[in-house]
Amino acid sequence: MLQLSAMDEKNNSLRAMVLAAGVGSRLAPLTDNVPKPIVNIGGRTIMDHILLLLKKHGISNVISNTHHLADKIHQHFENLDKEAGIEIQFLKEETLSGVAGGIRRCSDFLKGGTACIIMGDALTDVDLTKLYKAHKQAVEENGCLATMGMMEVEDSSQFGVIVTESMLPDSNATANETAKNRVVQFQEKPKAEDALSSWANTGIYFFEPEIYNFIPSEQDAPKYDVAHDLFPRLLEEGKFIQAVKIDKSTYWADLGTPKQYLQSVKDIAEGRVKLDFKPAISEAAKIDGTVALEGFNEIGDNTQVEKNVKIKNCVIWSNVVIKEGSKLENCIIGPDTVIEANTELNDKVLVQDSLKKNLTEA
Repeated sequence: MLQLSAMDEKNNSLRAMVLAAGVGSRLAPLTDNVPKPIVNIGGRTIMDHILLLLKKHGISNVISNTHHLADKIHQHFENLDKEAGIEIQFLKEETLSGVAGGIRRCSDFLKGGTACIIMGDALTDVDLTKLYKAHKQAVEENGCLATMGMMEVEDSSQFGVIVTESMLPDSNATANETAKNRVVQFQEKPKAEDALSSWANTGIYFFEPEIYNFIPSEQDAPKYDVAHDLFPRLLEEGKFIQAVKIDKSTYWADLGTPKQYLQSVKDIAEGRVKLDFKPAISEAAKIDGTVALEGFNEIGDNTQVEKNVKIKNCVIWSNVVIKEGSKLENCIIGPDTVIEANTELNDKVLVQDSLKKNLTEA
């Protein structure tokens, strides 16, 4: 568990912001009716996993910005303080204002002390305590304003790439222990041949209160991003920000696409993610004895699977009916959907409202 510094104790507590305003368009049609942060995986919503991770590391004072289907997020967490001992408040954005813009709207809450900023649509078991300690050391030694976690990736074209002092050929990072972690350059989703490093920004940050002074007003910058705008400005003004390597054994994935969603379900089944998961097949699901379940699957509460159905590598949400003789492979089936008898589906994301359209396109 995190040990709070004198600054954090004085200001009541370490706090966190979970970024939850995104639309999640790449997961459509699932996210047409379900906001991405409360998409289910491993028996809980993505944001449930994030909040439990924060609490595990001693952070229970949380704010979150919302936008798309905000009321559904608010409703899902309305009893969280009673159930999990986490104090959370929401700020709904009527218009999206960028990542830093959303942080700006929550800055009155965040500026009370060191804050953890974390994406509400990523599945991760990152050691926040280790990252926090590295941040506070850099604050003491270098006046660090922000620390970000970075992980080595194979495909740099999908991520923001980071270059630190230690990666430079003529690095002179010998002044103190954390100087080698100083960020000197960013690249946003470069081609493989142009990438200056293989280290990606995970979007997991620790911020000091002074950093919010570098985010312009909404009037001056209606939309303002962290990676595109705030961090480059800090570099231009000579401010110290650092990137800390996250161990390869850490799990981190942006569940932004159906492919990654299914991959993460597989990773959970294979024991690669160190979080608290519920049984993959709900005890409240009604599955006929003739059903063949192959590979990795998740099946939600009150879902009914009839005779002679075959399901392979699928996520089936709650209250779904799959009628006899159907075959599903590599599919994500949203809540309250009915799959008619003898239907064969491959590589589909379906919800009830889009079922007819998707089957026509199949």
